[in-house]
Amino acid sequence: MGFCVFNNVAITARFLTQKGNRVAIVDWDVHHGNGTQETFLMDPDVLYISLHEFPAYPGSGWVDEVGLGPAAGTAVNFPMPTGTGGDVYRVSFERVVLPILSAFKPDWLLVSAGYDAHQADPLAGLELLESDYSAMGAALRGVVEMGRTILFLEGGYNLKAIEGSVAATLSGLAGIGVPDEPSRPVSNLRSWRTLEMVVEAQRRFWQVV
Repeated sequence: MGFCVFNNVAITARFLTQKGNRVAIVDWDVHHGNGTQETFLMDPDVLYISLHEFPAYPGSGWVDEVGLGPAAGTAVNFPMPTGTGGDVYRVSFERVVLPILSAFKPDWLLVSAGYDAHQADPLAGLELLESDYSAMGAALRGVVEMGRTILFLEGGYNLKAIEGSVAATLSGLAGIGVPDEPSRPVSNLRSWRTLEMVVEAQRRFWQVV
């Protein structure tokens, strides 16, 4: 239900699993990747983690969407309320994303790297900044062996924000920190409560705190 003829991340993940690999997908595009999730909903060899704005198109990706059958626990959804900033994203990586990735032990890491969650993007209502993308990139550094992380450019509708955010992401992955901006958005209580809901939903499958 996105605007893609081909789902590049899903195609790549399926190619890798057919060769016997376990694949983790981290999707920080502002929209939920319902097609990616649906493709691997019953595949225990693919972990799908999505941080997205909710409610927003396509309307899926609530915390109770966790995978089916043998893949229960391999879908991890963060339905972030409008106005959520990088403070909640960073804590989400620390408390949930990284512990689950560590326990899943993927052979490959694929990143749906959309930049429409940037504060300057005209399409959506999240409040990420360049330093937040750098922090997420840095957090993913070392999850898999060098050369086994692939980033796919997804959404983003402010060219300046995309340019700065892509550079920041790559800097984080390279271990080069990007300083925090002098003025940073502060997420509201609903955003923090959503994180607690995610933790509660995933405690059945993973050791998250």
